[in-house]
Amino acid sequence: MQIDETQIEQLVLDELGGIITPEDSATLKKLLEDEPEALIIRNAIYEQFSGPEEQAFLALSPEHLPIEQVWARIRKRKWIRVIVRSSLSLAFMASVASGIYISFKPTKPSQPKAVVHGLSPLKTVALQLPNGETVNLGSTQQHVTVGDVTLNATEKQVSLKGKPNNGMAMITVPEGQGYKIKLSDGSAIQLNAASKMAFPVAFSSNTREITIQGEAYLKVAADPKRPFIVHLPNTTVHVLGTEFNVNTYDNAHEEIALVKGAIKLKADSTTLLLKPGFSVRYQKGQRMQATRFDAEELLAWREGTYVFHAATIDEMCAVLKRWYGINIIYDNANTGQRRFTGYIDKSRPMQHFLDDLKFTGHFDYYFDNDSVIHIR
Repeated sequence: MQIDETQIEQLVLDELGGIITPEDSATLKKLLEDEPEALIIRNAIYEQFSGPEEQAFLALSPEHLPIEQVWARIRKRKWIRVIVRSSLSLAFMASVASGIYISFKPTKPSQPKAVVHGLSPLKTVALQLPNGETVNLGSTQQHVTVGDVTLNATEKQVSLKGKPNNGMAMITVPEGQGYKIKLSDGSAIQLNAASKMAFPVAFSSNTREITIQGEAYLKVAADPKRPFIVHLPNTTVHVLGTEFNVNTYDNAHEEIALVKGAIKLKADSTTLLLKPGFSVRYQKGQRMQATRFDAEELLAWREGTYVFHAATIDEMCAVLKRWYGINIIYDNANTGQRRFTGYIDKSRPMQHFLDDLKFTGHFDYYFDNDSVIHIR
């Protein structure tokens, strides 16, 4: 029988922290009695916390270490998985307390070399109108009329009015920012950093079509007479009224996740009807297949959180670059392939996240005179 290692690890950590419920305690007891592997996992975790320093850490009073609240948060936010493998340590526990949950997997050594993450200059959100004129959407409220187009913009959102068949506009959201746009039909779209969208200022009487690159969350206004069509690099999404997320950051695949309503996906010569709670991770030339997804995790970016599981530093740095608009250099290429599990909270300064990684002992960084981050 295959056991759920993550469940056992979580139950044992609850037991260690003294916050396990009677129901969970009974569940753990039965697992330990029925599954020899569960007992091995429990013994390994307890062994890691058997030293005097670890015991003293666990015994800290709530005002010094609110461990109950820490584990309660883990249990509430189920997308944060605590991974226990070969080395749990005091550093891991301190990382949990500070809000980052980390598992390190060593990689094979190779010759060190510098690797650079490039960076285009940080810009404001740019709106290119059908006549070719570009309006920079800044931090102040704007009311602008250009030809037949009128736009109203606040710090983080814009809406447009104009005549149908007036051509396509393009909104580009740079790294380090996010933006919302309300379309002429009432549909609302939230664009993640480093994303762009082409759309008509006003939809025609027959159809509603837009094109997206990057990541976006869409709330499509219902209109049975005018289907809403979203063009992605390799797929097309057909909807009437619904909420869903699209992600095309990775050139190798696209991910479409449905929250409400129903959508029909078209790619190559295949079509798939997607139901709420399911997503498709499509790669060109492969068959589309729907799987369930965790909305709290996948949509966390909308609230300024990015969740990662066994991700390389290279993958995490790609997110840091998009969200903070920074330049990163790897002084040692090996570092980019080490793997961690946790999350990035955009509301906290980026340096806090880097310091949490550094605390594990498997990561180090510094800023040079040009404010470029070097990872060593």
